[in-house]
Amino acid sequence: MNKRTVWFLIMLLGAISSLLLFSGGRVAAPSRLLAQIGIAVGIAPNPYNTLNEQLQQQQTELNQQAADLAAREAAFASSTGAATAAESPVIWYLAIAIAIIGILVFLNFYFEWQYFRRTPKGPPEE
Repeated sequence: MNKRTVWFLIMLLGAISSLLLFSGGRVAAPSRLLAQIGIAVGIAPNPYNTLNEQLQQQQTELNQQAADLAAREAAFASSTGAATAAESPVIWYLAIAIAIIGILVFLNFYFEWQYFRRTPKGPPEE
């Protein structure tokens, strides 16, 4: 006999014997066999399988704290909006000063370029 045929016969014999064993001596319907298996499966609650529920509770608490923090930040931002509006002239003065310095630096480079373009390139004459 082939090795596959032997394994097939062993598996078939095992399936038939398990059907007879679970059905009490008669061949049971597959739905009844599945119902018997489904009833036998169950795990009592313990600290390890309730961990998901605990994590969900902590996540709910964290979401509530985040919502409270966002509300506090919004209240703080609305109260400091008036203070920021009062400081805006200082920002404008700084922006104008930086722009003036930038224009002066650009003019310096431009005038140096004009000066070196007009001067002779050779060695100085004596």
